[in-house]
Amino acid sequence: MLLAIDIGNTNIHIGIFEGDTLRSVHTTEAAYSRRANLIKILNPAILNKAEAAIASVNPKAEAFVIETLHRHLQVKPRIIGKDLPVPLAILTGSPEKVGIDRLVNAVAAFERTKNWTIVVDAGTAITIDGINDKGAFLGGIIAPGTDISSQALHTSTALLPQISIRRPQHVIGKNTEEAINSGIYWGTVGMVNQLIGMIRDEMKCQATVIATGGNAAMLAREIPLITTVLPYLTLEGISITHKSPHASSHRVTVS
Repeated sequence: MLLAIDIGNTNIHIGIFEGDTLRSVHTTEAAYSRRANLIKILNPAILNKAEAAIASVNPKAEAFVIETLHRHLQVKPRIIGKDLPVPLAILTGSPEKVGIDRLVNAVAAFERTKNWTIVVDAGTAITIDGINDKGAFLGGIIAPGTDISSQALHTSTALLPQISIRRPQHVIGKNTEEAINSGIYWGTVGMVNQLIGMIRDEMKCQATVIATGGNAAMLAREIPLITTVLPYLTLEGISITHKSPHASSHRVTVS
């Protein structure tokens, strides 16, 4: 049994695998105050002597997860990027700086397609990354997610409220809240759609487009180029990486 732990900026997603099968997924907030939730989620797997692997983009939350595993559950997790190399070539200028979530997404996506692929991860931030037909990570794009955009408008202005983003009934907003909602929603859809097309043009192929993350379904509903939504792509990538602990990292630097 494997605990695949995806530590993001907002949430921690925990997948419990038996072999290659994802048996259950649990989510808790990436906050120290949620330690009790974390213990409750992890206890059943620990009782079955599960191993644990972590992919993290949140050092503070990562530290408290590791401490919780050590202190309360006597488990030492393996950290992807430190204890476990990511089994793919990374064709970027600074491969050590690429987010681990983006890399394990690429591993899982290529495992499915075995061809040119674009991964859209629509979470707190939106990342759009390319993988070539050899399974190498080409790099990509990082943009603000809908919640960040709403928060930025609120905190950077005197009067604009922060709102939750949902599909607008009309493009033209009839009040401030509707105008913000429409601008962020359709602006995000338009941005992602345009960037997918531009990445395909630069890759010179009709790459398969896979979406994951909390807003993946929203984007897929509006963008026909997205053909597959895989909510647990990151957890799949953690599991695949954990099964290849002795693979060389193939971290290739391109000047």
